[in-house]
Amino acid sequence: MFTTTQELSALGQSQFDKAVRLSSIVLAGAERFASLQLDLSRKLLNDNAETFKALSGVKDAKTLGELQTSLAQPALDQAFSAARNVYDAALTTQNELSSFVEEQIAENSKALQSGLDRLSKNAPAGSDVAVAALKTLLNTSTAAFESVSKTAKKVSAEIAEAGVEAATNSAKAASAAVSRSKKTTTSAA
Repeated sequence: MFTTTQELSALGQSQFDKAVRLSSIVLAGAERFASLQLDLSRKLLNDNAETFKALSGVKDAKTLGELQTSLAQPALDQAFSAARNVYDAALTTQNELSSFVEEQIAENSKALQSGLDRLSKNAPAGSDVAVAALKTLLNTSTAAFESVSKTAKKVSAEIAEAGVEAATNSAKAASAAVSRSKKTTTSAA
């Protein structure tokens, strides 16, 4: 398959470059998640300190109920914001990895096509039909992979986005219902 030492050396360098690129993608994803975790930890620490200060000033049950109600929605908003940020970071990393894999598949397909071209030039007479069938198979499978990949990306992105949106709307509606329920209970008392 390799005609010279230079081709083998070039292949080794290419594989090394691919490994470095893949490592960079994985580390960038880990860095995104670590940064999100650190930011969230800071926010939670600050929010907990503020909540503790507010709780230390509570003198009666009515004030406690009002404080609890006033803290509920911002806590939910923050939780959904954190979940959305994690989702976005995961999606970014997934897209980078998918692109990397697709590039590798395309590159391998080109290499296979090149190998088939060399084979057809050096093949014995009468083997043209078999080589043409292999080329057709390669082209068909590459086109099918690209089509399935594009469709899968689109469908999974739409499903995930719809799921996140539905969960957000459901939680906001539940939070609003709890807030109305507490206000009704407080008014009746």
